Amino acid sequence: MIYLKGLGKAFGPKVLFENLDLHLRPGEKVGLIGENGAGKSTLFNIVAGVESADSGTVDWKKGVRSGMLTQVLGAPHETVLERAVSGCEVFERVRRERERLEADEKFRDESPDEWGMRLAELEHEFSDLNGYEVEADGKKILQGLGFKTDQLEKPLGEFSGGWRMRAELARLLLQRPDLLMLDEPTNHLDLRSTVWLESFLKTYEGALLLISHDRRFLNSIISRVAELERGILTLYTGNYDKYETEKEMNAERLEAQAVNQGKRIAEIERFIERFRSKSSKATQVQSRVKQLSKMERVETAQSTKSVHFRFPQPVRTGRIPVRVENIDKSYGSLSIYKNFSIAMERGWKIALVGENGAGKSTLLKIMAGVLDIDAGEVELGSNVERAYYSQHHSEILDANHTVLESMEELPSKLTRTQKQSLLGAFLFSGGDVFKKVSVLSGGERSRLALARLLANPTPVLFLDEPTNHLDMKTCEILAAALADFDGSICVISHDRFFLDAIVNRVWEVDNGKVRNYVGSYSDYEWAKVKEEEAEEALKSQQAAANKASSPGDSKAKKRKQAEERKNKHHQLKPLKTRLHNAEETLDQLLKEKAKLESLLADQQIYNADKKEKLAELLKRRGEIEKEESHWTSEWEDATTKIENF
Repeated sequence: MIYLKGLGKAFGPKVLFENLDLHLRPGEKVGLIGENGAGKSTLFNIVAGVESADSGTVDWKKGVRSGMLTQVLGAPHETVLERAVSGCEVFERVRRERERLEADEKFRDESPDEWGMRLAELEHEFSDLNGYEVEADGKKILQGLGFKTDQLEKPLGEFSGGWRMRAELARLLLQRPDLLMLDEPTNHLDLRSTVWLESFLKTYEGALLLISHDRRFLNSIISRVAELERGILTLYTGNYDKYETEKEMNAERLEAQAVNQGKRIAEIERFIERFRSKSSKATQVQSRVKQLSKMERVETAQSTKSVHFRFPQPVRTGRIPVRVENIDKSYGSLSIYKNFSIAMERGWKIALVGENGAGKSTLLKIMAGVLDIDAGEVELGSNVERAYYSQHHSEILDANHTVLESMEELPSKLTRTQKQSLLGAFLFSGGDVFKKVSVLSGGERSRLALARLLANPTPVLFLDEPTNHLDMKTCEILAAALADFDGSICVISHDRFFLDAIVNRVWEVDNGKVRNYVGSYSDYEWAKVKEEEAEEALKSQQAAANKASSPGDSKAKKRKQAEERKNKHHQLKPLKTRLHNAEETLDQLLKEKAKLESLLADQQIYNADKKEKLAELLKRRGEIEKEESHWTSEWEDATTKIENF
């Protein structure tokens, strides 16, 4: 479908790539990966024709349509739906002509027959072009990307840049080009919209070229990986996980070949050195010299050195770092929270999830202390300091400082070397640390603001989409460091792999209420699937019961069903309470057990003068094991009974 042949591109002395070849086949879904600055977006622009290559060609099969998400936004007066369907040019022409004709009262009054015939022709043409289906599909896509039904007819000027980019994405998806090109499409989406887009792209019939730092997003969609590294494009079959496995195996194989070749080279060099001065061996020596010169050296994989960083650990807070008590929060006439209370415990790492507009960001900002409330109170525990990060956090940076100066102005226990290591983890390496903040891009400023926040983290962190503008390797570094962080975290992110790596709680926000799920993000997903299955089963039972009932006894049947539901609810409520109590208690026991095991691992506890303390610890461990066994049985019994319902 598309052939890239011998492409080369450089910016001044920096060569991004040369002699790059790639063949994209119809329906193929390719993930383009590589570190920030490797040239992925440049290659995208060359394929799309936005930018020219220094050498090589891009050959397209005749008639192939491509589409790429751009920063060009629709006019403020256009409605959301109008912008989404405007990409279908023929359909849009007919729609505009039909609207013009319907508004032409003079033509209608003077020549009603001709006017009616022309309108009928346009209606017929509109129908042939699946015009009504286009609008219906446009609405589905817009709603999948997070727009509410009542927002579709509102002008784009009422929405933020992020929401207008969603409208542009909907416009592109509705066109269904033969090649769809998406560069970090989830950066403007929430979690629910990301999952919807993933589902849409999995069944997309055209070819896809995708740049994304979201590992789960890539894994679910792509069938091939194109890795751009040090100017070389390497292709791998399979998803991202398979790519990682194959790359590691290739690296090990090359390393083994390099070792064997090194041994052979050393033998040849020893022979040359030993017999260089002997005339009787001159022929053999010259032969081996030529052999060395012609030998193609095996190059091992020179993957970028992994950066591991452990953030400074904060002071220990009280058991409840942040408590929200009976708060009210409204935006004008729109009430978000009413008499709402919730508490965050020490060590909890919470993911806030829910639909756009459900109140996630509002709750995060209220708990972080950056948003005022209308009523109620936000209480802080002992030793609690809070820090809040959002992509707008970069606006407080001093534009006259360099990147390194921006870090050094902070009160931090980190040495200069450690600060430079932290900056390296956030993609500021070498001379980048001496760049002025004023010349940094928006993404670079966001990364610097995040690095500053984590250079001396407070005991409680509130993070709003921290992985935007980070490549995959940096996301992994950040996730590992936050998982190792001893404080408390509350985070909003659409990156499910990132969430899975750090969170131990999920708070689902919905219309001013919050449901608490214990465990990782994957545990939350599993729980939601089970809930949906239970709801579907209940609906099926009710439908079957309704179908079986006759008109004569329908009212009595409904009363009986209502009574049964009421009884089931009364029976189910204490079971859910038991389950919740068991989960909470087990969680506390496991934390206490982990601390005990840590103390018992210390050799000093076994000294003669520590006998009483050792006995106390061993006794408590035995008690915990008994309690753990009891509460595990309690949890299993409650779970079984709930599932039976």
